[in-house]
Amino acid sequence: MRLLIRNAVSLVFIVYCVQSVAGQEKVTLMSLFDEMVNMERLTTLPENNYKSIQFSSYDRRSTSPYEEGWFANSDGFGREPIPNFEKVLREPDENGTGVYLICDVKQPGAILRLWTANFSGDLRVYLDDMDTPFYDGKADDFFWKMPEILTGRDFPAGIFRQFDAVYFPVPFSERLRIEWIGNLNEVHFYHVQLRVYDEGVRVEPFSREAFERIAGEIDGIISVLEGGRLPANPDYSESILPPGGNKVIWQEEGMGAIDLLSIRAVASDPEEALRKTILNIFFDDSSTPHVQAPLGDFFGAAPGVNPFVSHAFEVDADGTMTSRFIMPYRQSARIEIINHSSGDINLLTDVRSRAYRWDEGRSMHFRARWRISHDVIASDTEISDYPYLLAIGQGRVVGAATYVYNPSNVPTSWGNWWGEGDEKIFVDDDTFPSFFGTGSEDYYNYSWSSADVFFFPYCGQPRNDGPGNRGYVANFRWHVLDDIPFYRNIAFYMELLHHGVVPRSSYGRIVYYYALPGTIDDFQQISMDDIRDLPYYSWTPEPFKGSAGNRFVNAEDHLAEKGKNVSVSKGRLWSGGQIMMWEPEKKGERIRFIINSDAEKENTRIGFTMAKMPEGGTVSLLLNGERVRLSGREAVSLYQSHHTILDNFTTEPVNLREGVNEIIFESVHEDSGKKIGIDFIWLRE
Repeated sequence: MRLLIRNAVSLVFIVYCVQSVAGQEKVTLMSLFDEMVNMERLTTLPENNYKSIQFSSYDRRSTSPYEEGWFANSDGFGREPIPNFEKVLREPDENGTGVYLICDVKQPGAILRLWTANFSGDLRVYLDDMDTPFYDGKADDFFWKMPEILTGRDFPAGIFRQFDAVYFPVPFSERLRIEWIGNLNEVHFYHVQLRVYDEGVRVEPFSREAFERIAGEIDGIISVLEGGRLPANPDYSESILPPGGNKVIWQEEGMGAIDLLSIRAVASDPEEALRKTILNIFFDDSSTPHVQAPLGDFFGAAPGVNPFVSHAFEVDADGTMTSRFIMPYRQSARIEIINHSSGDINLLTDVRSRAYRWDEGRSMHFRARWRISHDVIASDTEISDYPYLLAIGQGRVVGAATYVYNPSNVPTSWGNWWGEGDEKIFVDDDTFPSFFGTGSEDYYNYSWSSADVFFFPYCGQPRNDGPGNRGYVANFRWHVLDDIPFYRNIAFYMELLHHGVVPRSSYGRIVYYYALPGTIDDFQQISMDDIRDLPYYSWTPEPFKGSAGNRFVNAEDHLAEKGKNVSVSKGRLWSGGQIMMWEPEKKGERIRFIINSDAEKENTRIGFTMAKMPEGGTVSLLLNGERVRLSGREAVSLYQSHHTILDNFTTEPVNLREGVNEIIFESVHEDSGKKIGIDFIWLRE
């Protein structure tokens, strides 16, 4: 890799700062970084008009909703029928290496976000000066290590790189051009998300030395992004909301802004209460709520209590849910909660407001629009674009979340993955989307249908029941630095494209945005059917795609003997509604299973689907008396903070005897009170 720096000016970044230069706003380094944490600037229309756009490796057969290929899905794996680039600059040579154009933008702007799942080959990146590349090196290094490459510094994990996306502003004053040098047969996934300003907006080039001069301020921004910020000295109001009850929990007259909303709903069935309790927020005597959503869904993790920390929202393990979006109003604000659940809810609420100067024609109301589609047949052939938001007016999108119930019987991500579909966001006069993505998880900043529970400042997956991506799944993404302004209209869609055919699916989603008064959107009153009782359909594992060639047996059916500390526990997540639960009393304790094989099998693998949970212990594995690594480890931990999920573990290649084979799990944790939950065992046919 070569980072090439001109003698006169090091174009490491160009950044946006509100600074008067000859009566014109100028883009500088410090305030663009400030935009990474500045929630108040989202409440008004931009000072300098800009448009957010994304260049990606979407399938180029997608040209129009009315043409064949709109749902085509060859978007970066290699060997696509049409190269996934804007233009072929040089045809492949004898080694298969060609040169391809990712983007060529000829106006001021800034790179805000890069994402890749894997990017082979090399990049040449030009900022302004087309004679000398700003960056010339490995593609995946630039996409995943760009902050370190450009600054020469190391940064805390999870701040600028958030799973597989990097948020780091790299502005340019006149032009950005990115070329890929690689082999089309190799993997080349990419998103390049930009902000492009109107002509005439002045962008100031900056150097690495200038970055060092503001390092202290950058460290402060990193500190804000690093930590959770539950309300200090909470002043909770407490009340009981009975079934059918409707309560105004807070209201205020006069001009101001809500800058913190914190709610804890205590109920006997938290999942039911948080989905069947509706949050309404009204500003300025509106008859239609600006915010309407199930209480739990509004805070970004549903159904139930799923703890996470992010910049915009936070959910604590005790159920305290906090929003830090600023919500301005000219003359009044009112927050009400309606309980449609079957039991009492004990509400603890802390709402904080402050002075705010409403700027007529620029200040905007905060809105959240939630909807859900039940009894959907998720499919790999019958594919639809599901609307997230349709609005006419002016505003900016600042976040989205997806809540899926994926009742697939397939126990592997390759087979039960629900999110092959792409985001498609039309802005203003678009005839083709400004954002055309490469998969739902890519929009949410992860890749390869990861089943991990995770969260970062701008994105997260706080719930994923598993195994793989089955059951209930929640994804969120906050557009803070990379908000999406619109000046006339916006249409935000996401495809639902599954690996298989899964009836009885549910597809919920919410968009958060700011809009000028008078903006019209596709608001739909939440119905009782929308918030119907949550299903947990009984399931049994099915061989398909990633699980093909296996048969599955219940762990409890193959116990050599049932000890006093082994039981069968009932539960909605488990295959067949039950799981074998072992509670070893000491380190070194063992449990034995007998597996019969109809023939000798060499270099086969055995799989185990087990529970990961807060009380999960640690185990090692023996097969016929020999130690065997499980998922590449001598011992596997089944601990998962705050969550209970199912996960898959696979042995290294092993040999099975014809006839009886003995599998032993050995407890290797020191602490008492730990549990080992084994749902089912995978055996190759």
